[in-house]
Amino acid sequence: MQALRDEMKLRDETRELESARKALESEDYGSRSGKLASEQERIGKHVLTAVEDIENIQNGPQKFGKELQLLNAVVGVMDEAWNILGTPETGNKAIAAETEAIELLLQTKRNNPNGGGGGGSDPGGGGSAASASSAALADLGPGGAEDTGVKSRPVGQSTGRAGKEFPEEFKSGLDAYFNNLEGGGK
Repeated sequence: MQALRDEMKLRDETRELESARKALESEDYGSRSGKLASEQERIGKHVLTAVEDIENIQNGPQKFGKELQLLNAVVGVMDEAWNILGTPETGNKAIAAETEAIELLLQTKRNNPNGGGGGGSDPGGGGSAASASSAALADLGPGGAEDTGVKSRPVGQSTGRAGKEFPEEFKSGLDAYFNNLEGGGK
């Protein structure tokens, strides 16, 4: 989900601006915080467009009820973050709101290993929250499809097969080097 990546990037930028806050003049800080607020507004509109698209799918609200509920909550939290950033404020309140939006977006992506789809009143799309053993981040990033798994494979040592012993051709050179260091080579 592009909104998830954008929100994570925005949270990182908010943290960076908060770290630099003392070094910036208040006008510059306010301007930068306003840019972050504009980005938050853009991401929120993007999520709202996704909600509208899902609602326009035939039987969308019935098939994706849980996801729509979560995405509507995301839009509300992003609106709150937009207001905080526009204050201007990049401290704990702003970062907490952005983190909450990220967590809600992750819940919309969470796959339930026990089956079930959207909708229903149980968390995780039909199972109980305690039974979902995969993390929300499990399918994030390249190669993060649900059907992929970690495969154990043997990996041999590619260099340095000599072990702890140095090759014979290096021993005499190293001995001479250390003797010179210790003053014995004069």
